[in-house]
Amino acid sequence: MITPKMNASTVGLALLAAGEVPNFLAGMLPSLMTIRRFGADDLDREALRQGEIAGATLALAVGLGASLAAQDLTPAIATIVTLAVMLVMYENAIRNPHPDAKPINDQENMERNYDDYGYQY
Repeated sequence: MITPKMNASTVGLALLAAGEVPNFLAGMLPSLMTIRRFGADDLDREALRQGEIAGATLALAVGLGASLAAQDLTPAIATIVTLAVMLVMYENAIRNPHPDAKPINDQENMERNYDDYGYQY
């Protein structure tokens, strides 16, 4: 049974667990800027949401594990709050692409222009 034992170890575990949330999401998803620029078609959005689920599952597992180790709900609560904020930001990016967003495999995104010295522009 989990009983409240708020101390430095519990707070430390809460901070570590909550701090891992962005790492799990970043491992499964591109940056918010990239999502807004290239998440323009239904297949992209479906893949992004699958990444949200996978990253959230891993983050929640760490938060739960930290709570079990601390015998306190604080790490799980901190993880859930951090995860909620991050998912709102990702969903906002998915639902509000840049007006000129195109699928990442659009030919215009694949073209590279170089000057006489080999520098891309």
